[in-house]
Amino acid sequence: MRFLLIYPTTDTYPFYGGEKEFLYAPPLGLLYLSSVLTQLDCKAKVIDIRGEENAMEKIERSIHSSDAIGITVPTFALHNSKKLIEKIREMDGSIPIIIGGPHPTLYPQKCLVDLAADMAVEGEGERSIEDITKILEGKLKAENGKGIYFRGDGRIKCGRKTEIIKDIDSIPFPSHNLVSEYDYGYSYGFKLFKGKTTAILTSRGCPRKCRFCSRNTLSMKTYRVRSAENVVKEIEMLSHDGYKNVIVVDDNFTTSIKRVEKIMDAVVERGIDLTFMVNGARVDSANEAVYKKMWRAGVRMISFGIESGSQKILDFYRKEITLEQIRKAVELSSRIGFFTVGTFILGAPAETPEDIKATIEFARSLPLDMAEFFILHYMPGSELWEEAKAAGKIGDDEYIVESDASRGLALLGRKELLEWKKKAYNKFYFRPSYILREIFRFISRFDIRILTAGFSMLRILLYRLEKEERVWEELGG
Repeated sequence: MRFLLIYPTTDTYPFYGGEKEFLYAPPLGLLYLSSVLTQLDCKAKVIDIRGEENAMEKIERSIHSSDAIGITVPTFALHNSKKLIEKIREMDGSIPIIIGGPHPTLYPQKCLVDLAADMAVEGEGERSIEDITKILEGKLKAENGKGIYFRGDGRIKCGRKTEIIKDIDSIPFPSHNLVSEYDYGYSYGFKLFKGKTTAILTSRGCPRKCRFCSRNTLSMKTYRVRSAENVVKEIEMLSHDGYKNVIVVDDNFTTSIKRVEKIMDAVVERGIDLTFMVNGARVDSANEAVYKKMWRAGVRMISFGIESGSQKILDFYRKEITLEQIRKAVELSSRIGFFTVGTFILGAPAETPEDIKATIEFARSLPLDMAEFFILHYMPGSELWEEAKAAGKIGDDEYIVESDASRGLALLGRKELLEWKKKAYNKFYFRPSYILREIFRFISRFDIRILTAGFSMLRILLYRLEKEERVWEELGG
């Protein structure tokens, strides 16, 4: 069988493409499915709409040589996924369409009601895809498929219970070659590091239970890791295939320091020459000896989920970290030489202006190279979402809701939070001490283009904040 696998743009972009400025990492989920399909003697083609200016012509050409279409549906791309499926139905009304990913995992039945797809996959697709091929070939009844929801007798039905893949070393490496035409590694329109970029996932799920995060629900409340040897084998393959930069996209890469050590030691011993960016780093696992090994192995960027400069808010989120741990981790990361990123969330239900001020001042006091400030989103599957929904603050038809006092979700209104977000960026970046420090660090350690990209990113951010504010005013907010 021949499968066309598609990854959509986020809802803030046109459904047909144009998201190249944020083409950060490839759609690993689809690349994993492609590898499993290859083992099943099927063929797969992947189209990442984010990296296309207008993907519709390419999709239409590909449909004619495909037997089925698979689409990842992230929650933040739900509307665009719906438009995409409607457009595909206009091109070919009979081709089977299967949806999977975060939103179908959370709401499989509702997704089939809202989207014109034929089947929805709940949970990890690597096991379900084999059953799907058999169903499409007429070798298996849909009700016997694992983790599969389907249409039948005028209603939505479900097959057998989805299975968790306990041994994730058993999953074949993702088919990175299927997206070689796309140039990944972009953030806010700029390439972070020179050369060919891809991503790696060394674990699934997260052992923590942060209240704003839906990861535990999406991973069926399990946390599994790949062995160090399995990870290094994929890294070797990526190096052999000409990649220069690898983004580690785990939710929590540094949970097991011993495993991180083994991976880094092996990379050094085997002479693998790659640049790594680590997204999921916990401050409470910061370790000088391990960080030095990470630097020797090629890690050049670390991102910490800091969230707040108020211990009260950190405790509310159930982050299980302290302000002292944050400071020590960021200072260590900066001292080792990593490009250090910190992310912060504004708008917790009990967060006061004083708490936000504390967060901004705390961020300014840390030796961060980059700080990102976000307004709290209530995400389906998170504890905060379920609590707000039970209290009647979120409706059944909503799927992402921003914190806002008018809905009882925060102490501050949406417009006030936008003002605080704008103020946070201004106060953090427009400091002579910060600018001079970053210029010195980049001249001595990094590509100066990244510094230029950082300030350009800031201009884009501030422009978007002003645009958001204008839209809010037009809506009467």
